[in-house]
Amino acid sequence: MHGLQGISTVSEYGLKDVTNIVDMPVSRKINAVFVESSVSDKALKAVVQGAADQGHTVKIGGTLFSDAMGAADKPEGTYVGMVKYNVTTIVEALK
Repeated sequence: MHGLQGISTVSEYGLKDVTNIVDMPVSRKINAVFVESSVSDKALKAVVQGAADQGHTVKIGGTLFSDAMGAADKPEGTYVGMVKYNVTTIVEALK
Protein backbone atom coordinates (compact mmCIF):
# COMPACT_ATOMS: atom_id res chain seq x y z
CA MET A 1 0.00 0.00 0.00
CA HIS A 2 1.27 3.43 -0.90
CA GLY A 3 -0.57 6.72 -0.66
CA LEU A 4 -0.20 9.49 -3.20
CA GLN A 5 -0.47 12.14 -0.50
CA GLY A 6 1.38 10.17 2.15
CA ILE A 7 -0.37 9.67 5.45
CA SER A 8 -2.24 12.97 5.48
CA THR A 9 -4.78 14.35 3.04
CA VAL A 10 -3.77 17.81 4.24
CA SER A 11 -0.54 17.58 2.25
CA GLU A 12 -0.58 18.28 -1.47
CA TYR A 13 0.75 15.93 -4.12
CA GLY A 14 3.00 17.01 -6.96
CA LEU A 15 4.19 15.74 -10.33
CA LYS A 16 7.02 13.77 -8.71
CA ASP A 17 4.53 12.02 -6.42
CA VAL A 18 2.35 11.05 -9.40
CA THR A 19 5.40 9.84 -11.34
CA ASN A 20 6.56 7.72 -8.40
CA ILE A 21 3.11 6.19 -8.04
CA VAL A 22 2.88 5.50 -11.81
CA ASP A 23 6.14 3.57 -11.69
CA MET A 24 4.83 1.22 -8.99
CA PRO A 25 1.87 -0.39 -10.81
CA VAL A 26 3.81 -0.42 -14.09
CA SER A 27 6.88 -2.17 -12.66
CA ARG A 28 4.87 -4.53 -10.44
CA LYS A 29 2.14 -5.23 -13.04
CA ILE A 30 -0.58 -4.03 -10.66
CA ASN A 31 -3.92 -3.70 -12.43
CA ALA A 32 -5.91 -1.55 -9.99
CA VAL A 33 -5.49 1.46 -7.72
CA PHE A 34 -8.01 2.68 -5.18
CA VAL A 35 -9.44 6.03 -4.17
CA GLU A 36 -10.09 6.97 -0.57
CA SER A 37 -13.68 8.00 0.09
CA SER A 38 -12.57 11.36 1.46
CA VAL A 39 -10.18 12.24 -1.42
CA SER A 40 -10.78 13.33 -5.01
CA ASP A 41 -9.99 10.78 -7.71
CA LYS A 42 -8.29 13.45 -9.89
CA ALA A 43 -4.74 12.43 -8.94
CA LEU A 44 -5.39 8.74 -9.45
CA LYS A 45 -6.81 9.46 -12.89
CA ALA A 46 -3.40 11.00 -13.66
CA VAL A 47 -1.75 7.78 -12.41
CA VAL A 48 -4.01 5.69 -14.66
CA GLN A 49 -3.12 7.89 -17.64
CA GLY A 50 0.58 7.81 -16.78
CA ALA A 51 0.53 4.02 -16.67
CA ALA A 52 -1.30 3.94 -20.01
CA ASP A 53 1.38 6.23 -21.47
CA GLN A 54 3.91 3.55 -20.48
CA GLY A 55 1.83 0.80 -22.07
CA HIS A 56 0.33 -0.62 -18.87
CA THR A 57 -3.38 -0.78 -18.14
CA VAL A 58 -4.38 0.06 -14.61
CA LYS A 59 -7.88 0.98 -13.50
CA ILE A 60 -9.42 2.69 -10.54
CA GLY A 61 -10.65 -0.36 -8.70
CA GLY A 62 -13.11 1.45 -6.50
CA THR A 63 -13.44 3.69 -3.51
CA LEU A 64 -12.25 2.54 -0.10
CA PHE A 65 -13.24 3.84 3.29
CA SER A 66 -10.18 4.87 5.26
CA ASP A 67 -10.88 7.62 7.76
CA ALA A 68 -14.66 7.60 7.59
CA MET A 69 -17.32 4.93 7.41
CA GLY A 70 -20.12 4.75 4.89
CA ALA A 71 -23.65 6.04 5.35
CA ALA A 72 -25.33 4.93 8.56
CA ASP A 73 -28.11 3.14 6.67
CA LYS A 74 -25.62 1.03 4.65
CA PRO A 75 -23.64 -2.04 5.75
CA GLU A 76 -20.41 -0.03 5.40
CA GLY A 77 -21.81 2.39 7.99
CA THR A 78 -20.45 0.09 10.72
CA TYR A 79 -16.79 -0.66 11.34
CA VAL A 80 -17.14 -4.37 10.49
CA GLY A 81 -19.25 -3.55 7.44
CA MET A 82 -16.69 -0.98 6.28
CA VAL A 83 -13.85 -3.51 6.53
CA LYS A 84 -15.87 -6.14 4.65
CA TYR A 85 -16.73 -3.58 1.96
CA ASN A 86 -13.06 -2.59 1.54
CA VAL A 87 -11.87 -6.21 1.35
CA THR A 88 -14.55 -7.13 -1.19
CA THR A 89 -13.77 -4.04 -3.30
CA ILE A 90 -10.04 -4.85 -3.34
CA VAL A 91 -10.48 -8.55 -4.11
CA GLU A 92 -12.97 -7.92 -6.93
CA ALA A 93 -10.77 -5.26 -8.55
CA LEU A 94 -7.62 -7.39 -8.44
CA LYS A 95 -9.16 -10.52 -9.98
